[in-house]
Amino acid sequence: MPDLIRVWGPAAAWATVLYVISTLSGLGGVTSFPFADKLAHFVLYAVLGATLAWGWARSPRVVSHGLVLIAGALYGVTDEWHQMHVPGRTPEVADWVADIAGLLIGYWMTLRLVRRVSGNLEVEEAM
Repeated sequence: MPDLIRVWGPAAAWATVLYVISTLSGLGGVTSFPFADKLAHFVLYAVLGATLAWGWARSPRVVSHGLVLIAGALYGVTDEWHQMHVPGRTPEVADWVADIAGLLIGYWMTLRLVRRVSGNLEVEEAM
């Protein structure tokens, strides 16, 4: 169990942070430039992608990239669905697209960094 927490705990913790942020209403007035909300979605999900890549790279089990990325994208769907039930929040397909873009970029960048730091050829070949 400790290995499971060490490997996937960061992703689970960040998913919890995303859930908490998603429960806050009235965040729309905080932004001051066009598409700031899409940028926020992109950055927040890039962190999720990075934590999922960390889990993939450290997992003792072979896990497909596709499965990990689908899990991240589905989490984005549940996040948008959750926002339907939060006063002042609305679900948007464009937000989900920004989530997926951030997820993919964060995942890819982290795998590249892990490969460079560790010299792990398995990570390079899997990309």
